[in-house]
Amino acid sequence: MAHSLPMSSSHQPRRYRLVDHHGHPHLELDEHFDSIEEAWAFATDWWQQQQPPGEATSQIGLGLEVSTESGSWRTLRHSQG
Repeated sequence: MAHSLPMSSSHQPRRYRLVDHHGHPHLELDEHFDSIEEAWAFATDWWQQQQPPGEATSQIGLGLEVSTESGSWRTLRHSQG
C-alpha cells in the first residue's frame, strides 16, 4: 500500500532567491521570485546587460535558494563560479 506524504499546513508560497559564490544574497539581485524560471530569467537579463557589446557571454556565478516553511532558506543550487 502506498503512503502519501502529509500535506503542508503552511499556506505560504515558496519563494526563490539568487545567492553569490559565498552563499549570501546577491548584492544586486537580492529579490524574491515566484519560480525558479523567473529567478534565472531575471539573472540572465541582468548578466547580459553587464557584458560589453560584442563580447561572448561568460558564465554566471550564482546559486539559488528556496524558502522553507520555517522562514529560513535552503540551497537548491550552489554557485558554479
